[in-house]
Amino acid sequence: MKRLFYVLALLLIGQGIVCANYNDIYIADIQYDWINKSEVEKETIISEVHDILFENDMKKKKGFKKEFKGMLKDKNYKEHYMAASAGYEEYKDYNISAFYYGRQKNIYMYAIQDKKDVSMSYYYDALGHLRYVDLICGEYPEYPYYSYQYRISGKPVSAIYFVSKDTQYLFSPNGEFTGVWYKHNLYNKKSKIILTRTAY
Repeated sequence: MKRLFYVLALLLIGQGIVCANYNDIYIADIQYDWINKSEVEKETIISEVHDILFENDMKKKKGFKKEFKGMLKDKNYKEHYMAASAGYEEYKDYNISAFYYGRQKNIYMYAIQDKKDVSMSYYYDALGHLRYVDLICGEYPEYPYYSYQYRISGKPVSAIYFVSKDTQYLFSPNGEFTGVWYKHNLYNKKSKIILTRTAY
């Protein structure tokens, strides 16, 4: 299941966390050259990104399932599942994406995002049951932006700062730096590859 959390590119925020305005934020030199950066440079970037993502703590949200009760079951799950399986990136009024375990041919999860409200993404299992919700902050789809993800139980999963399509900084819900994604690889502080994903 840990792979799922890392592979999912989007995240949800619960009540009580405010998204910052990117016109007010400046982060020096956040781009991908992680392998060539010194330990001091890495720590500086991690600290800057952490301060943006964790202006407020990520805590378990009470009543979270009730808040999304209208989305707990995708009424059109067969249609959405087939569209995601067929490789559609857009379907009717939604952006849509599919998730696979390794090299399996069948998807185990799909995500939909209403084109009229791109601040939220909903992740469903193959039978149309809601599993995760993401809230995206910033000027999405323009970079940089960031997002938070919670299980439908209200338990936080992760926080990600999206520098570009290729580069994202990943943190656990308690604010601990997990790594920096660059394309298919997740690098730790020592620039070692700790995980690989099939899509980004």
